[in-house]
Amino acid sequence: MDKDQHIALLLKKLQREKSARQEAEKLLEVKSHELYDAKKLLERSLEKLKAQAEVDSELLSYQAKIETLLLEYGRLFLKHSPSFQIIQSLADSLVDNLSVTACCIEILCEPDVGINTCYASGRRQQWQRPQQLNQEKVYWDESDGILWVSLDSEHTVRGFFATRINATGVWFHTIKKHMSLFSEMLRSSIGRQLSLEQAITARNRAEASEQATRDFLAMINHELRTPLNGVLGSAELLDDTLLTPHQKKLLNTLNHSGELLRAIINDLLDYSKINAGMLELIEKPFNCHNMAGMLEDIFQFRASEKQLTFKIICSPSVPNWLIGDEDRIKQIYVNLIGNAIKFTAKGHVTVQLDWHDNQLLFNVNDSGCGIAEDQQSKLFKPFTQVDISSKRTHEGTGLGLAICKQLANQMKGEIQVTSRKGDGATFTVALPLSIHHSSNTDSKRTHFQNHQINMLNVLVVEDLKTNQMLIKLMLAKMGLNPTIVDNGQQAIEILSKQSFDVILMDCRMPVMDGYSATKKLRESGYNKPILALTAGTTSAERQDCINAGMDDILCKPYQSQELREMLEKWGATK
Repeated sequence: MDKDQHIALLLKKLQREKSARQEAEKLLEVKSHELYDAKKLLERSLEKLKAQAEVDSELLSYQAKIETLLLEYGRLFLKHSPSFQIIQSLADSLVDNLSVTACCIEILCEPDVGINTCYASGRRQQWQRPQQLNQEKVYWDESDGILWVSLDSEHTVRGFFATRINATGVWFHTIKKHMSLFSEMLRSSIGRQLSLEQAITARNRAEASEQATRDFLAMINHELRTPLNGVLGSAELLDDTLLTPHQKKLLNTLNHSGELLRAIINDLLDYSKINAGMLELIEKPFNCHNMAGMLEDIFQFRASEKQLTFKIICSPSVPNWLIGDEDRIKQIYVNLIGNAIKFTAKGHVTVQLDWHDNQLLFNVNDSGCGIAEDQQSKLFKPFTQVDISSKRTHEGTGLGLAICKQLANQMKGEIQVTSRKGDGATFTVALPLSIHHSSNTDSKRTHFQNHQINMLNVLVVEDLKTNQMLIKLMLAKMGLNPTIVDNGQQAIEILSKQSFDVILMDCRMPVMDGYSATKKLRESGYNKPILALTAGTTSAERQDCINAGMDDILCKPYQSQELREMLEKWGATK
């Protein structure tokens, strides 16, 4: 190969190498640009990741803070009622000036429980409730970036829970959810407080109503029984005087009307006391056979007036001594026997007492007019009688059997009736009672002999002149000449100068009542018997007498025999 060809080949080779180098340089330049772009992309991605990490970290920190606040205020609202301080503290705690820049809580409760105001925190000063909140529970005001949550509750609460939120995306939804939880927590706390206030108000109203009922019963009891004491006491004293047949007839009418009035008053007051929960059973030992004998004595004359065959049979199986409220048991029996005699025109009234399965069974059978089966459901309803027509021949309030039913229920017993129209009736009462095994309970009482009563020196403390006159005449029949004063203050003054064996103390008097006078006497060391003379028969009034230091209670209207028995009982302790 010649020299020129060789040079030409070298030049071509050189040219190829130059072209290859240029191509390599171009490729290197392209790759350099690609690497640079990739670097920039990685740098941007890293910055985004760093920013997202910071956001996530802030969100996690915010969530931890809010969850701590939720727990803290949840405990606060459970432990304490919502107060101005707690709600204002909540509003302040929610504002972090980053995600929640302002908060406002407005509350208007009915009734006001001390939290009716506007609680604001943060940069926003004016808060105007949007109209949309009247139709929606939650409203997002996008223009102002405020989340409004209604606190309204039907007829009791009007208000809102508003927060200005500076967040987007997931963070916004998280904050929105937490604000809703806080508002619900606050709404529940207010609701509980209002329910508590309503319960307290209802309880106070019930207690006030109960106290008003007690006061009314005590007042009406006193106001009815006090004049009745004058009527029946005067009639009893008049019966001991020389009377013409016509006067005797008028006196019998007076006695009958007075006793009927006393029965009506007793029924009305007893029924009211039972409904008011003021009737308490006083359980003590009593002789059942003696009670049966006493009932027979009470009704024998009334039955003989109507020419009825009347007898009370007390089975030998009935224990002599039982434990129960003798007066209330007697009240049931007197009502049933009295009704049987009242509604029986001819024939018989038979009473049977038995003991079975630790229950005292009392059975009253009569041959009277009977009761139709479809009318028997009315018997034990108050103020109801089978015959309510204007032509009915039997008087009464219709309370007797209703009271018997409630008394039997209170003693955990029951009362039943079996009857047919025109074929008489049978009433059966079953009362679970305990047997008292000491048969000499009453024999341990020491009584004065009748002829010893006139040895007593008696002080009567009574403000009404009518009652003073009556008790003086009753005591005079027993050979006593009592000293009478008008009030408790006079009693204390005379006792400082003179000694008495027994004090008969009225409870309601001007200047100083019987309760206060008795307390002062007991505090000064006076230990002689003080017996209450009271028209009050409620358990509360009786307890007031005992609490004051009185030894026993003689209820108005009282008869001479009851007064004598009380003096016989307590005169022995002089």
